[in-house]
Amino acid sequence: MVVRIRGKWMKSIKIYQYFPRHVLWMFLFSLLMVSCSDDVIDTSKSKSNSNKEFKLTLTISDDIVRLNSSIKLTATIERIVHKDSISNYVSMKMMMDAVGGSIDGHSFSSSSNITVSMDSEAGATFESLAFFVPSSSYSTSLGYYNYKENGHVSASFDGINVSMPIKMVVPR
Repeated sequence: MVVRIRGKWMKSIKIYQYFPRHVLWMFLFSLLMVSCSDDVIDTSKSKSNSNKEFKLTLTISDDIVRLNSSIKLTATIERIVHKDSISNYVSMKMMMDAVGGSIDGHSFSSSSNITVSMDSEAGATFESLAFFVPSSSYSTSLGYYNYKENGHVSASFDGINVSMPIKMVVPR
């Protein structure tokens, strides 16, 4: 096709003629798949602490929670040494607590008394799943009120304490 540009006759080139159509569609499809993967939008955060025998890790799915929603908490305990290498008594109880909301346990009934069971070998792990639910009041005339803007979630085991801040926001 010949077109006139600024008074000159020029032959126009259609770039898509040089690429087969399926190559363009494959590129767009792969771009879509990459952009939809969970790794791209991973908002989880973790914090760990340890002593000589155990490592405690607290992971939150997000550090911002809407007042009408919840976030996922995962507390993981890893045994660093074999059970026979521990000379002191270890209470196999873990505790999870929250400020500005409550802990809704998935595999336990009381967040202050979670029974930990794991193998005797080094590297054995125990994982506990829970959800943090913010506390607030709601009124159609006032909206959300009586809530803390900043909260905390924590986990404790065998003298190891891990705490993480959570920002609470009013839903849109």
